[in-house]
This record gives sequence, structure tokens and C-alpha cells, in this order.
Amino acid sequence: MIFDLALENGVICDGTELFPANVYVRDEIIELIAEKNRKFQARQSVDCSGLFLLPGFIDPHVHFELNLGKYSSRDDFDSGSALALSGGVTSIIDFLDPVSSAEELQRALESRFALAAKSRVDYSFHVTLAGNPESCASEIIDKSLSVGLPSIKVFTTYSSSGRRTKDGMLFDLLSLSRSRGVVILAHAENDELIVSRSTRCNEERPFSYVDLPYMRPTISEVAEVAKLVLFSNSVHGQLYIVHVSSGETVRTISSMDIDWKKSTVLETCPQYLLLDASMLEKSQGFLNTYCPPPREDVERRILNEELKKGNLQTIGTDHCPFLSTEKEENVLDYRAMPNGTGSLGISFSALNTILDGDIVKTSSLLSTNPAKAFGLYPFRGRIAPGSLANLAIVDRDCVKEYSKSPFTKSDHTLFEGFSLRGEVKTTVLRGRVVFHENRVLADPGNGRVITRGPVFWRD
Repeated sequence: MIFDLALENGVICDGTELFPANVYVRDEIIELIAEKNRKFQARQSVDCSGLFLLPGFIDPHVHFELNLGKYSSRDDFDSGSALALSGGVTSIIDFLDPVSSAEELQRALESRFALAAKSRVDYSFHVTLAGNPESCASEIIDKSLSVGLPSIKVFTTYSSSGRRTKDGMLFDLLSLSRSRGVVILAHAENDELIVSRSTRCNEERPFSYVDLPYMRPTISEVAEVAKLVLFSNSVHGQLYIVHVSSGETVRTISSMDIDWKKSTVLETCPQYLLLDASMLEKSQGFLNTYCPPPREDVERRILNEELKKGNLQTIGTDHCPFLSTEKEENVLDYRAMPNGTGSLGISFSALNTILDGDIVKTSSLLSTNPAKAFGLYPFRGRIAPGSLANLAIVDRDCVKEYSKSPFTKSDHTLFEGFSLRGEVKTTVLRGRVVFHENRVLADPGNGRVITRGPVFWRD
């Protein structure tokens, strides 16, 4: 018996525990997990001594080639997917352009497929709604499911650009989500408060990027997330809150006298765990512009504590970098500045540092939980016979000073000089070594479309 790939002498994390073992792969699937002293012949072997084998990471929140008109996010599906592999990410979920009807959805999907054809990692998409669609909630869900995209993103803000979805449609979507098998993602900030503060600020003077925490205050997130959680809980929905920025939001939700985790998943991002609002005041603070904005350090610390308690279930990156020159040329008029930053590739090191080397919890946040949230489990998100051979092989204990990755097309990173614990050494995608010794070994176009069926969260 000859296997295609052997990963030997490492410690496996299966999502719940750690144990030393060898992994053997045939035809892209994990076929055998053997005790460490049992070795079998394989066409390729990787010695994983001193390393941990985790299920390949899933980033459920990236924006490759996001078109904002004058600007587009710098990483396309080629460079972005190379960056993903360097960080142990084997599956990504990007977003379709906003649509207002079921008919538009098919065109948006075809457009995105054309761009994603050069991806090096496997990929899927979330449907994105533009404001209040012409089609009813049921029609949008029908079309989303028919094209294998059982997740729909809405915005509770950005009314000025027509992206805000009103409460009635939101409630209808959540009411149908559990029975129909879709997940409703929400960018949750209170629109009226943001519009009021932005208008007031602009009347006094042209507002600056430094005003971001004032224009988009923590309470705008807390209030809107609390409302949506109550909506979802009342109809037994499937709600996924993207990029939670403040520990106050999580603490407020956790204090509610309801079992909110049955109907809501909270996601945060590396930038909110590592950075705070003081970054806006520093030299080149304009680079730290993304929405929601970075919060005060006390809120960041609470967010980290809530993460350790298990009150945040997934990590996305919201990866959407722009060139420093594109931000700087609008430094006197924030309204024209493209919002977004890059954090793809840093998730493992960031979490491993914050969680003090807790590999099981890190693996759950980066792989198992997002796989379960978006209908990818158990084929992805675990290491077990019969699962797809996607793995991130990591050094848990090395400490490195972070610098900009050579794989991104961005010209900067907000995490330059951060001392972080842990590093991805090797990435395996569908049984093939695709990143090793700081080299990406997968060609553009290596990625495959992930078609997802209806998603039903367990109680």
C-alpha cells in the first residue's frame, strides 16, 4: 500500500484534543491516521517533528478585487490566495457584488467567477444585498440556494450608498433562515447615529480620518448587534455578525438573559484584537481606516478576554487592503478615502499569541467553527479519515517579528514590527503541499469552487 502523502512525527489537533500521530493521504482524502510508531510508504513525506497539524484554516470574510469605483482592493484572487496559503488558509469565502433582485444575483455570480478563476485556494461566495431588494426575502433565498450560496450578507448602515437593508426585510430573512438553511451575515452599525454624527462633524469642518471613532462610535455597534441578536433569537434564526470591533459589544450580548449562541455567531478580526484607536493619531494614522474603526485599548482588551471565554466563535480577516498612496491622497477629505486594511496571513500568529499557545481553541476559531457555520463541516474543518486533506502545519512556539508579506500587492502592513508567537510552516491543500519553506507551490487557477448546500445549525 503506497499513499500519496505522509505527514509524520507531528501532533494532531482534531478540533477537540491533541495527540501524536501520522497522517496518510490518498486521492486528496485523509485515508489513515496511525500511531506515531507505525509508518507506511508514501510518494512524498513531510517530517513534522516538533510541529502541530491543524485542519486547514477557513477565512469566511475576504474582499479580493473589491471595486469601489476609483479604487479597487489591491489583492486579487492570485495574490490574495497566495497570501492565504502562506497563512495556512485553504478555503476562503468572498462576496458577490451587491444585488437588489434574484435576477441580478446570477450575473453577479458569473462576474465573480471570472475573477476567481485564478485563485490558488478553494473558494465560495456570500450573496450581498443592496439595500431593500425588489425581490422578497423568500425569492432571494431561493435563488441563493439554487446556485450553492447559502449565506446572504446585509448592511444595517451605508444608507447614503443604497446598501442599507431595513429592519422589515432583515426580520423576514432571519425568520426564514433556519427552516430554509441559510445564514444571514450582518454588518451591524446604527445608520441614523452615524449619519447624524457625520453630518454634524462636516458642518463644523471637513471631517478627518481621526474622527472615525466619533463618527462610528462603539454604541452604534452595540445597539445594532443587540437588536439583531434579539431578532434572531425570537425567530430561532441563523445570524452571523461580521467583524465585531469592541469587547463592549460582546460583553453586552453575553449579559443578556437569553441563550443567544443558539441563533448567533460572532466573528472578529486580527486588527480589532491587536490594534486600537491610538493608531489613528500616529504617523501615517490614515492607514488605519476601516469600518468599524479600531476601538479604545480598554475595549480591545475586553475583546481579547471575551475571545478567551469562548464568546466569539470565528475569525475572519475582512482582508481589503489599499495602497498607502491611495489613502494618503485623500487625507484631507476622508469621505473620498477607500476604507479597508489587510490582515490575511496573520490570523494564526495573532490568535496563538493572544491565546498563549492554546492550539485547540485556535484551531476551532480558524477552522472547525467557520466550517460548521457555513456548511463545510465535516469534509473541511477537521482532521479525520474521510475528510479532505487540508492541513496547516505550524510551529506553535517560535517568536518572530512580523513584517509585510512578499505575497501581497499591498505596500504596507499595520502589524509591522509586532512580535508574535507561532508560524505556519507548511500548508497542504487537497493532499498536495502548496506552501513550504516560505514558498507558494500552487499555481494560479489551482483553486476549486466550493458548492455549498443548505446550512442547518445544531441547537
